[in-house]
This record gives sequence, structure tokens and C-alpha cells, in this order.
Amino acid sequence: MSRLEDIRQRAVAFVGDPKQRRRAYAVVVLVLAVLCIVPRPYVARAKVVPQDYSSIGLGSMMNALGAQFQNLAALFGGAKQPVDMYLAIGRGTEVTDDVIKRLKLVGPDGYSSMDRARIALERKVDVHSLTGGIIEVEVRTHDADQAQALTQAYVRAISDRIIALGRDRIERKRQVVLDRFKEAEDRVVTTEAALTRFRQKNRLAAPEAELGSALSLRTRLEAQLQAKLVQLQTLQRFQGEENPQLQSLQSDVASLRAQIAHSARPQMGNAGPNVAGLSEVSGEYLDLYRDYRFAQALYEVYSRASEEVAVETLAGDTASDVQIIEAPRLDADRKYNIPAVALLALVILAVLFTEVYAPATGIDLRFKRRADTEP
Repeated sequence: MSRLEDIRQRAVAFVGDPKQRRRAYAVVVLVLAVLCIVPRPYVARAKVVPQDYSSIGLGSMMNALGAQFQNLAALFGGAKQPVDMYLAIGRGTEVTDDVIKRLKLVGPDGYSSMDRARIALERKVDVHSLTGGIIEVEVRTHDADQAQALTQAYVRAISDRIIALGRDRIERKRQVVLDRFKEAEDRVVTTEAALTRFRQKNRLAAPEAELGSALSLRTRLEAQLQAKLVQLQTLQRFQGEENPQLQSLQSDVASLRAQIAHSARPQMGNAGPNVAGLSEVSGEYLDLYRDYRFAQALYEVYSRASEEVAVETLAGDTASDVQIIEAPRLDADRKYNIPAVALLALVILAVLFTEVYAPATGIDLRFKRRADTEP
């Protein structure tokens, strides 16, 4: 305890002596001032922006194909990804490990393990976003060549990682679209065959046209019957029963009534069913026709989607998913060692407190034990 007491007394005496304290301040300030600039830090940075469909021409293709196709493309992941996702990719372990392998940072001339290399890169590298969805890679080291090499490696690793994820997404999308496209194709064949059998069975080339024609025929017959009845009532007022014109008109009315009654009974003739027959089968036809049209619509949608996936695959193979806005480069201005600058600021604050503020306010910096001050 005497040794510790001796050390404490020397420290108290040193702090209480203004000359010794000021000499220590001067030495510490001088050392920290040198450490602020030596060794010289270098900052390298690069700016990249992930591509979307508009940058490789797919946006115009989607616009040409229509809004329905745009919605489908967005459903399958064709919309532009958020910046947060690209930040997560850039800061991910896969990108860091790729950089370590590219630069061979683990080995006799580098770090002893992958964990140490990852920790070191976390301190040296910062991946952040800028306005406009731009991703900036910033590397701070004491070696200019190493800073540029790390920045270039990070840009390539981020690009390769985004391309790999994009290819995996496209492959999964392609498999889903192809499976659905095959199902849609089989569905079109099935519904078309069912509709064809229905038409052949009922002797109908086009049921919607046949039904409209039969209905218009019955309407025309009913209109003619009403006109003949009006003429018949008029002649019956002024002509006798033996009038040939009245007898002919009565015969026409009976014939029209027979034709209308005939059309009201479901019958199948050489030309197909009549109006009543068409009315009975129209419900089944509408179901078959609706299924066929729905199958055709699905087929067209997935046909366009398969074409979009093919174009997207081709674009992914021929173009990079990352545009380099600013190539890796060193900042031109002089950089300083931030920890040394922070310590220098703290020492200056201590100097101001002990040499300016304390004397001005009457604070006694000579630390004494309470027992020494008691009477």
C-alpha cells in the first residue's frame, strides 16, 4: 500500500505543479498533433447505382405490351428494388468474403483468419446510400493502393452479388412462368375441344350468331302477325265472311301463328336447333364459352410473361446490373486521423479548463486528502 500511496502522492504533486503540468500538456499536444497527420490516411470512394428495367430497355417493352403486362411483371418481381436491399447486399457477409478472397487478405501476408479480416474490413469500409438511390463505397486506410484496391473489389463484389441474386430470381420466375404457361396451354386445348364438341353436337357453326338470327326471325314473325291482325280487324268491320281478301288474310294469320308455335317447341333440324332449342342449350354454351375465353386470356398473359422472362434473361447475360457513376478514386484533399484529432480536442479542453477556467473561477487543483484539510 505504501507503493500505491507513493505513486498517488507523486501524481497529485505533478498535477498540482503548474510548470510540470504545462510541460506535460505541451508534450501530449505535440505528440497528438503529429499523430493527426502521421501516418497519412487515404480515403477512396466509388459511386454505383443498381440498374432497373428502364436502363436496359425493358421499360419501353413493357409499355408497348400494355398495363396488364406491367402489373404481371411487378407481381413476379419486375419492379425496381428499394435502396435498402442494395445496402444490405453491400454490407452483407457474402460481399465481404468475396472481397477477402479476391484480394487474398487471409494468409501469410495478411490476416490470420477470416473473422479478423472481416472485423478489419468493417472498420475500414463504409457502404452507404446517397440521394437518388446511389450507393457509395468509402474505404479509409493508411495505404493509397490498398484503399483503391479495396474499393474496386467491393464494387465488383457488389455487382456480382446483385447479378447472382438477379439470375436466381429470374430462374425461379422462369420456372413458375413456364409451368403456368404449360397449364394455360393445356387448358386452352381442353376448353376448345369441349366447345368444338358442343358445336358439332348441336350443329352450330357459331352459337352466338345462330341464337341472334333465330331470335330476330321470331321477332320478325311476331311483328308480321301483329300487322296481319290489325288488317284482319279492319276488313272484318267492312267486309263479309265471303270476301276473298279477308279469307286470304285469315290464312296468312293462321300460317304465322303456326310458324311461331313451331319455333316455341324445341326441335332439331338439318340446319340445327330452332329458337326454343337454342334457349335450352344456351346456358351450357355460355359456360363452355366463358371457360374458353378465360383460358385464352390466361394463355396470352403467360405467353407475354414468358417472352418478358426470355428478354430479361438475355439482358442479364449481356449487361451488368450495376452502373458505375464514379469509378474508384482517391480523394484529393488531405485527410487526418480522426482518433488523434478527437484526443487532441479533449486535451485542449483539459488545458482550457485547468489553465484558464479554474484560475478564473478560483477552483483549487491541488488535490489533498480530507484528513489534511481538517483542523
